[in-house]
Amino acid sequence: MGQMKSKIALIIIPVLLALTLLLATSVSSAWPAPARQFIVVIDAGHGGKDPGGIGHQGVKEKDVDLAIARLIEIEALSEPELKIILTRRSDVYVPLRERTGMANRLGASLYLSIHANIHSDRRVRGTETLLPESWKGRSFRSLTLARNLQANLVRELWSRDRGVKYQRLYLRWSQVPAALVEVGFLSNPEEARLLQSISYQDRIARSILASIKDFLGLRE
Repeated sequence: MGQMKSKIALIIIPVLLALTLLLATSVSSAWPAPARQFIVVIDAGHGGKDPGGIGHQGVKEKDVDLAIARLIEIEALSEPELKIILTRRSDVYVPLRERTGMANRLGASLYLSIHANIHSDRRVRGTETLLPESWKGRSFRSLTLARNLQANLVRELWSRDRGVKYQRLYLRWSQVPAALVEVGFLSNPEEARLLQSISYQDRIARSILASIKDFLGLRE
């Protein structure tokens, strides 16, 4: 059942993206030209040969990550100041250096990687945001981004707050402000169910987009 829900979501979300893009294009002439457009690179973790974590009832992390990344892109279509670039748009594997390299080459305003957690204890749940351990005490812009993401996600999802943490991460190759969000535990049956829900995925996407706008000073 879990795998079927993931497959349905992967079918529905591209359709929603196409319809929303068509609508956004039809009304784009009504939007004033932004004084500046911020490039934001969104990375859907894992993909292709790398499924990421395998959670409750076989749900694959790579599918959840991609669904949320696509929804962020959809939500941002009504934000002319933002240009969202996805590191992958389908079930393919992109080498880690290429992911951060994309943000570096584009001179992105920020880089954000979407992930979901796995734990051997099915009772463990909650949301956490990660930064590279080598940035501790010196990458204050990324720390500001991470704290904002964590606070907004916990508030929107009513999730257990596992805080902002430092780990050895590939994000250390990023030359722009960056963070990695772990939106929940696929090993926890309840969170696995929620994370396969399009409505819950959209709440995550909207929360992340709000954090991005806060970080860039775009909130009203």
